Amino acid sequence: MAGFFSRPRHGRRDIRADRFDQALGVAHRWFLDQVGEVATIQYVTAPADLDWWDRDVGPPLITSGMNESGVVAMTLYRKFIMFGVTDESLLPEILYELLITEWATLTGQRVSDIDPNF
Repeated sequence: MAGFFSRPRHGRRDIRADRFDQALGVAHRWFLDQVGEVATIQYVTAPADLDWWDRDVGPPLITSGMNESGVVAMTLYRKFIMFGVTDESLLPEILYELLITEWATLTGQRVSDIDPNF
């Protein structure tokens, strides 16, 4: 993990960053297959100001909101997610679980209604 936050050398991105991007792409496709609606999904490496979250409950992995027209926006915090992942092969499933659970919570649905196989 020590190399994860080091600067890319010679203009190349760290392989772990590429794996996260690929895993997020897979998870997003799975999410769209189940939800059928497009949400704005972005990720940030770490928030610029870490004082906004309550340290007693642990770092946030995802935050979301819905505007007045019903468009959902979700933000994944890559740094916090990657600290918790011990097996990178499970990263697409972990990201999908975060997305689908957050969507269900935000829209007032149960996860099993959105994805019966979950």
